[in-house]
Amino acid sequence: MPGLRALLPARAYLCSLKGRLLLAESGLSFITFVCYVASSASAFLAAPLLEFLLALYFLFADAMQLNDKWQGLCWPMMDFLRCVTAALIYFAISITAVAKYSDGASKAAGVFGFFATIVFAIDFYLIFNDVAKFLKQGDSADENTADKAEEENSDSDSD
Repeated sequence: MPGLRALLPARAYLCSLKGRLLLAESGLSFITFVCYVASSASAFLAAPLLEFLLALYFLFADAMQLNDKWQGLCWPMMDFLRCVTAALIYFAISITAVAKYSDGASKAAGVFGFFATIVFAIDFYLIFNDVAKFLKQGDSADENTADKAEEENSDSDSD
């Protein structure tokens, strides 16, 4: 069955921090989705389902290195926006599920939603730090080339 093995992400990627975060995001989203299906707060089940599918997409896209193949898309920004919106949506629907509904499945969905909020927040924090480091390196490289260009263009008649 080597053909089916090609569809699975590499073990090295799944053991990396990003792989573990995406696995946790997809797992918590699926558990939250199942809890909302079984609860009286079924109006909220679309958000965990969507986040589950998006987390799986990004898991396989990163594992298959689609970001290298499709360079027209800004992958870090898409991942950052996915994580920020997921954290905000999970936080809002978890508060509502815990406060408004009294059945156990709604409470469980709210608790798993809070855990998912934390995992998504950690992910967008790490993405933000990576993007900030990249931009700082780009700014320092631009400043160095600008300084070199100024030195080359300046007159050395100040002697």
